[in-house]
Amino acid sequence: MLVLLAVLAMAAPAAADPWIGGDKLVNANGTSGNVSGGLWFDAYPGFDYAYSTPVTKNFSLPCTAGNVEWARLYVTTYIGSMTKNYPLNTTVEFDGGSGYGTLGSEIMNTTYTYPENSSADGTVWINNHCNRVTSDCLMWYDVTNDITSSSVAARVHTACPNGTQPYDGRVKMITLVVAYNDPSSGKEISYWVNQGHDTDSKKADQNGCSYIGNTTFSTVTSSVIDADLTAIYLASYNGNYTFNGNTLTWSNPCQGSYFGYQSWNVTNYITSGDNFMTFDRNTTDPSLYGGYFKIPLALLTVEEEQEV
Repeated sequence: MLVLLAVLAMAAPAAADPWIGGDKLVNANGTSGNVSGGLWFDAYPGFDYAYSTPVTKNFSLPCTAGNVEWARLYVTTYIGSMTKNYPLNTTVEFDGGSGYGTLGSEIMNTTYTYPENSSADGTVWINNHCNRVTSDCLMWYDVTNDITSSSVAARVHTACPNGTQPYDGRVKMITLVVAYNDPSSGKEISYWVNQGHDTDSKKADQNGCSYIGNTTFSTVTSSVIDADLTAIYLASYNGNYTFNGNTLTWSNPCQGSYFGYQSWNVTNYITSGDNFMTFDRNTTDPSLYGGYFKIPLALLTVEEEQEV
């Protein structure tokens, strides 16, 4: 019976939180590939206002600029309400080594409506690189061609669309993810960056539609030497996770006010077919978890034995 339940759980991935909504994590838009170095990330885990003084994050890359295969910057700002419209303009700048340039100035001027178990997912698309789910605005920018140095930086400024002070506008996350080559390594590493804006809330449980989120990483075909998985989440407390049906334990995650990340070595859990990760809000201690969990990114790297 336990085996049957595990198979059923892995065979039918669900959409996002059916009550509060969200954007399911998927691998798309060129967010996978093969490199000889690895997949690296660094993040700002604060929760600071960005109106009078922009929030800045400096990054030191593990490679030279010429070895960057793919790079994407992710930013999340907080509107101040899960449903109300408090118009917010977020300006994101990036310095790849030659000075700051503007990546985008995104205006969030919309309400948010819970799907409440309807066919909708609730996600409000501002444009093709920015969306709103509940109280957060998630933005992402490809910066591969902007990097000319191993020392780069990002800064975020928020305001009302007319330039005045916003209702809130704090910055939850600034994360840079980089896939890079190392010509001297002799390694072959496959990477996947699964991206979305998924939630798991107590509201779903309270309304009879409990939810466990999931995401799938594509096929691994060769002999695996090493595999590492990372969850990057937007919550004040870490979640519960499984990988291919195996419970992933954790301790001392990197935790900010409403941001955190956790990594695991999953070499022994990798299969030759699709690989499946689940995530769920942690209900161990109600004083800590707060009832809400949100995740925009899950990263997987697999070093495979090279054919000779």
